[in-house]
Amino acid sequence: MINKILVPTDFSAAAGNSLDYAIGFAKKANAEILVLHINQVALVDASMPAETYQMFVKEIEDFTSEQFSAIEKNLSEHGVKFTLLSRYGFVADEICEIAENENIDLIVMGTTGASGISEVLIGSNSASVVAKTTIPVLVIPPSTPYKDLTKIVYATDYNEPEFSSFLRLIYYAELFDCPLDVIHVKSENDRYFNAENNFFKKNKEEISYPKLQFINLEKGDIINSINTYIDDHHADLLVMAKHNRNFFDRLFHRSLSKKMAFHTHIPLLILVKEN
Repeated sequence: MINKILVPTDFSAAAGNSLDYAIGFAKKANAEILVLHINQVALVDASMPAETYQMFVKEIEDFTSEQFSAIEKNLSEHGVKFTLLSRYGFVADEICEIAENENIDLIVMGTTGASGISEVLIGSNSASVVAKTTIPVLVIPPSTPYKDLTKIVYATDYNEPEFSSFLRLIYYAELFDCPLDVIHVKSENDRYFNAENNFFKKNKEEISYPKLQFINLEKGDIINSINTYIDDHHADLLVMAKHNRNFFDRLFHRSLSKKMAFHTHIPLLILVKEN
């Protein structure tokens, strides 16, 4: 279930786009939105007068209040339940802490362009959030408007049990009543296990969702193969599961998961395996 969605914002256009996407999700799931802004006060010279520092802080808080007023109007017009929260601290740490303390079910973050290369919103902090959190993270590419999902693609290497993550994904497919394709790009690693007898298929009888299919893709560049598939099949959401030594982690440590977020032009949902 999605009851509460966390949307970190730096008040950029990309953050506004991800908020719009979260609004669409919230209305579909009848969920509440918590908009979080983290103020990072720059380190200052110890000799700076207290009055100057206080003026600096007040300017930050006034700007935050002004931006929150516009967000509040937007959320109210959409009839979405919401909370606005401003904190001081380290961005990734605050996001993870708030997500745990507020019983968040989904974190929605955006991407933005920088020098021709996309960076996950709030820079490398987003990678830290993905690495630290146990809560699903939905990454929204720039200028991607919300629309109801019509096809979900879950990319896996089948190497480790991902069934708990997969069952959570069934909820998303049921919410939108859309097809769910589980795809696997063949690789040299396939020699160590039988993909046709993988964990998903062995447990398929536990899955009652009728719009599910398993597809093996020929060997090739993983990112290109995934993107070609989502283009050819008009997918609206790409999903990966993150847990120790699995497909996502290996891509992550090779910096390919970041490229996946760079190159995919549809939202990327990162699930976490439950212990």
